[in-house]
Parts: sequence; structure tokens; C-alpha cells
Amino acid sequence: MKNLPPVAKTLITLLVILLAAEGLLRSVEGALSGNVAHIVEIPRLAENFNKPDKPGLLILGNSLTNDGIDAPLLQSSMNIQGLAYPTIEKIVPDGTTIWSWSCILRNRIYELPNKPDTVLIGFAWSQLADQSRLLPTSLGGFFCSYKDLLHLTDQATMNSAQIGEFITASTFRLFTHREAIRNRMLSMLIPHYMTSTQEINRRLRNTNDTAGGADTTYRELSQVIEQLKSYDKDIFLMAMPVRNNHYSLDPELIDTVKNSDITLLDYRNLDFITDDLFTDEMHLTKAGSALLTARLADDLAKIRSTPH
Repeated sequence: MKNLPPVAKTLITLLVILLAAEGLLRSVEGALSGNVAHIVEIPRLAENFNKPDKPGLLILGNSLTNDGIDAPLLQSSMNIQGLAYPTIEKIVPDGTTIWSWSCILRNRIYELPNKPDTVLIGFAWSQLADQSRLLPTSLGGFFCSYKDLLHLTDQATMNSAQIGEFITASTFRLFTHREAIRNRMLSMLIPHYMTSTQEINRRLRNTNDTAGGADTTYRELSQVIEQLKSYDKDIFLMAMPVRNNHYSLDPELIDTVKNSDITLLDYRNLDFITDDLFTDEMHLTKAGSALLTARLADDLAKIRSTPH
């Protein structure tokens, strides 16, 4: 070390600092935000289904589904009707779409010896379409593995910058969490920074996900359905209600549902979900969630009790 040139010493010192920071961040990343804490829990939540002869319900989605479905209430409501799922888990990271959900299934669910019997995917706008936002940092850092990159480049359009972002996020937690770290620091300096930023991001994210485009496709969703059906699992799609920015269901999605012979629960325009049951333009209050969950429990009970 003494005989090394100053530049080499500086680079080695920086490398040691970066490796130390990387290790520290990996040990405490769950404290960065509630969403990251939930993502860190995904392996444990998935493993809860690995129980033989115990039917399980996996609920996939994002913050709309998280706020819209009360899992303990759903479980108790189903139990009252004698059609309980012993295990109900929600995997609902913020800002996710079909790309994140398919990676979660491939890396956490398909590999389980005992898989959930039913998978319910909550969505709005075009979040099930191949044209939904593909976020390389989140995919590489949180939900996908290196081997998924070939699948993603085959299914979606990814440029060299996005591929580089995916690989970097897969390798370095400091890169993956750069926005969370920045937001944490700014929230300590600017009052209401996080609340305002989250609301702006949600509006931009969801208003950009408009359904019904002429070239909208559902190849990734079709593969998810095909894979789950190969395991003899039930699949439900759940169109979530929103207060503003109402959306239509793409005809191509309707055709995909019909051709795949799965169930679409259309909850976009329920009479009892009124505007006062939303905390903002798209997220339900606890009262709204209770009403929607009760409706979901009734519908699932009817479907499960109907002979196939």
C-alpha cells in the first residue's frame, strides 16, 4: 500500500468506502421507507404459501390494491362463508405494473414446492399491458434477477441505457436506493416534501398509463396466465375503482381474458364506492376498503362455490 501511487491509493480508499456503504445499506434498507420495508418482506410473504394442502390466495398489485383490499377482513369474511383461504398475503409494492408482478411470480412463487391456489391481480388503467411503464431500477434492484433480463428484452423494448440501469441496480443497492436516500434527506429539510412528491409521482404515473391504445398488447400477461394455469391455479384480474381519471377496459384485454378463460372482476363503477371514500384521486379510505373487500369476498365465495 505504501508503494502504490497516490491515484491508486485514492481509488482503493473510495472502493473500500463504497463497499462499506453498500454493506451498511443492505443491512438497514428496510428503514428507508414503508414501501422498501414491504419489498424486503416479499421473500417471507411468498414463503408463507409453502404449506401443503392449505389453500392460499396471493394478491398482487400496487398501492391501489394495497389500500383497496383489507386482507384480514377478506380472510374473516371468507371464513364466515365456509370458504376460507388459510393463507392470504398481499404483495403490493408502490408503482408496480405487470413487469414487476411477473418477475415476482417467476422469482418468488413459481419456485415454491407448494404454491398459492389463487392469484388475484389488482390493476387500473393500462397496468396490465406490455406498454405499461417499465422501470429498470425497480425491476433490477427489487423484483427481477439477472436471468430475467433476456426475457425482458425479448418481451419489451429496452434501450442500452435501460439495460445498463437494470444491471447497475441489480448489482449495487446504493444505485437502487438513490432516490429513496435523496427523498429521505430532502424530507428532513423541506416540510411536506414526501407527501407532495408522492402525490405528484402517482398522478404522473397513472395518468400516463392510459388504456386502449391502438398498439396495446398483453403478451406478458398471457404468459403469466399460461404459467399459472400450467400449475392448475386460479387467476382473477380485478379492475380497481378510482375517483378521478376514470378509465375504460381495453378491448384487447377483454379478448385476452375471454380467450384465457379467467375471471375479470370489474369494480371500476360500483355504486357504493362514492367519492368521499377516497383519500385522494385513486386510493380508498379504510371505510372504502372495507366495502370493496366485502364485495370481493362475496364474489370469490360465489365463484368458488359454483361447480366448474
